[in-house]
Amino acid sequence: MDQTFDASVYVRAPIINIANGVTLANALVAACPETAPENVAKACTKLKAAAEAGQKALTARRRENGALSEEDVRVLDREADASFGALRMRLIAYSMLPAERFPKARRAEELVKELFGDDGLSFLTAEYSAQNTVMASIVEHIQEAALQPEIDALAGPEFLEQIGNVLPRYDVMVRDRLRKEAAATSNLATVVRAIQSAIVSYATKVAGMVDEDEPATIEAVRKALRPLDAHRETGARRTQGGAKGEAKGEAGSGAPAAPAAPTATGAGAGGGGELSAPI
Repeated sequence: MDQTFDASVYVRAPIINIANGVTLANALVAACPETAPENVAKACTKLKAAAEAGQKALTARRRENGALSEEDVRVLDREADASFGALRMRLIAYSMLPAERFPKARRAEELVKELFGDDGLSFLTAEYSAQNTVMASIVEHIQEAALQPEIDALAGPEFLEQIGNVLPRYDVMVRDRLRKEAAATSNLATVVRAIQSAIVSYATKVAGMVDEDEPATIEAVRKALRPLDAHRETGARRTQGGAKGEAKGEAGSGAPAAPAAPTATGAGAGGGGELSAPI
């Protein structure tokens, strides 16, 4: 049996997220020696409290996310996509008329290019916040160039009226989503740091139970800290596996992975019917 013990490895905070941090903390609490001295018992109590706080924070975030209807966001996104798509198609349809008989057909073609550029409706496939920015910029250009009367005459007033209705609601949805994500991330980061601190404090005190002249204490401490060792070993294996995967990818085709679809988390409130860009 190895009679040496390196306590220095336990003064470094483990790399955790909220979920595996709670799991690790609970495992350490469960493995705490029954005959632990008072300072270790106190540290264990604090560790248990940190784990409980982490669990509550994680549950609260899941509840908040669950309270926001993904379906509502998808419906709102489809409405916005259809609204801008309909305006573009309407102008394209007008531009297809023979210009010698309908002189405004040329202007309709120019407006399609002016508003939507070479990329057309590709912005509608972007992440919500990026799409919101492009949609707002189109409306802002219409306002600054005083194009609404001209567009209304070519396409009909219903198209910009609908855009004026959906865009404020879309903007509210995006802002609400970003705000909640930022708040949740900040809160969980604080909780994660508290768990890390509690783990280091507890592990350091447990390591202090070692008496080199009594091999049984070394084994008892190793048993108590085994969840922490297992966590670090798992992290090391994942790091090595990731490095091998990257090396394999470099040697292969090099094709990039498909980007992840945006996560839908919530819907906005109602909006007005006037054409206006979000502030």
